[in-house]
Amino acid sequence: MKKRYLPVAGMIVFVAAAVGTTARAKDGDNKDKPAPQEVTVDFGVAGQAGANNHFLVPDEAMVSKGGSVVFRVNGGGHGVSIYKVSKDTTREDIINAAGSPQGLCPIRANCPADFIDAAHQVHDGHDRLVVDIGTNPPAQRVDDAARILVGTAAQIAGEDPGRFQNGAPTAATPTTTAQASERIAVRFTKNGRYLVICMNRAHAINDWMFGFVNVVGDGDDDQ
Repeated sequence: MKKRYLPVAGMIVFVAAAVGTTARAKDGDNKDKPAPQEVTVDFGVAGQAGANNHFLVPDEAMVSKGGSVVFRVNGGGHGVSIYKVSKDTTREDIINAAGSPQGLCPIRANCPADFIDAAHQVHDGHDRLVVDIGTNPPAQRVDDAARILVGTAAQIAGEDPGRFQNGAPTAATPTTTAQASERIAVRFTKNGRYLVICMNRAHAINDWMFGFVNVVGDGDDDQ
């Protein structure tokens, strides 16, 4: 079966199995450290449900420029989205959103629905706006069209392509086929630090389902 490649703002998205090699990074603080050509990140914890599923493992990944990250989607209701951030951006920067009262949930998995549905803004370590999330309704997803680099969800053949990854069947969707470890692969063609965050509003805002990918290699120094 041939892979299908789709260029998206300096990246290529495809679905594939993971077979990687190792390169040598030469970029700032990462000089002379090994950077893999391909890595796998669990987007959701296999075998866990609810907030216990809503983590990226690892939540910090490094890959060489031109290499790929395979997001192994575990559980239902996930969508993989990627945004560029400054190289010094921390988890606290994303959660606190520059001190905004409408940042992510102040205490993980402990916010009421009206807070989750309110407008939210996420800033990076340089206080630059990274993700501008409107109110729900109408913005059901974490999806900033002006800044997003990749936004995709695993799909089941024959089903609505706009749906999130479905996970196991439920009473509401009894005909859904369980999908275990479906894979979404992204090739990173430019150096830098990237925020990877779930497009599911509650998973991102309430449960802090996000992590980072660091791309290192020659040229294209990040700021």
